[in-house]
Amino acid sequence: MHKVKHHFIETLQDSVRIESYCRGLFVELSSNKSVKKSVKSGVLRVGGLKVNSSYFVKKGDVIELWDLEESKPEPFDLAIEIVYEDDYLAVVLKPSGIVTSGNLFRTLENAVQGKLKPTDKNTLKWPKPIHRLDAPTSGLVIFAKTVEARVLLGKLLEAKKIDKTYVALVPGLWDGENQIDTDVDGKKALTKLKLLKTEKSLNNGDISMLELKPVTGRTHQLRKHLSSKGFPIIGDKIYGIKGNTLLHKGLFLSAVSLQFEHPITKENLTVKVDPPVKFMRLMKRELERFEKYYLPTNTDSNE
Repeated sequence: MHKVKHHFIETLQDSVRIESYCRGLFVELSSNKSVKKSVKSGVLRVGGLKVNSSYFVKKGDVIELWDLEESKPEPFDLAIEIVYEDDYLAVVLKPSGIVTSGNLFRTLENAVQGKLKPTDKNTLKWPKPIHRLDAPTSGLVIFAKTVEARVLLGKLLEAKKIDKTYVALVPGLWDGENQIDTDVDGKKALTKLKLLKTEKSLNNGDISMLELKPVTGRTHQLRKHLSSKGFPIIGDKIYGIKGNTLLHKGLFLSAVSLQFEHPITKENLTVKVDPPVKFMRLMKRELERFEKYYLPTNTDSNE
């Protein structure tokens, strides 16, 4: 049992219960249900002490996130690519379609068990992810292997010092706008964008490949931002255009790069992968269909 991270309440305008205050406070607790459960179980504490849901936080309180898990998860037999690894952390490639962690068996956390090299550096009971990707999103996820790495990586994440880069495919020709700053769920949100490639598409006129850098980290930020501009990510069943989501092909969104200072060695790390093969295959297929069915066929004429 150890403390993962903490939050000091410097100012507080209105009196609020701990569950309300902690919603969205820690990335590890991504839902209201997880916050409520964590208060009840003692994963969320104030000044090292368990409190109940009726506790009202106040200025000067230190809210702490503790790790109380005791039993290792059961390994899930799934091939996982390990992109980077040392004694303290690993970066692995999450396939689309599985959750990062949680109370399910088919999770990335379970799939990683037994696949990383052992270390003697004050190890965690098992490697644990320090951030999440949505189930339909593929890409790079950092796992901590030691207690110190987990705590320090959590601090880097909280301070927004882990730079993430995504690639997405959207229908249409992107207009060149280089950022979106529309609020998400009433909170400030900023995404930086760059157009990487376009191809003609029979269904959409064009398909654009975008590089996305979320400056803030709101829930579904990239998906909501692009949808709000009329360019929902291809394959998005929640924010996409009905009838144009390419069912059974998955979400065309992938985390392809992570940049951060190694919390132990202080080395500047950049870990990258190529976009999934299906991205380029889709663009190629759409171009071929466009050329076959849209472009006029040259024919010989005696006239």
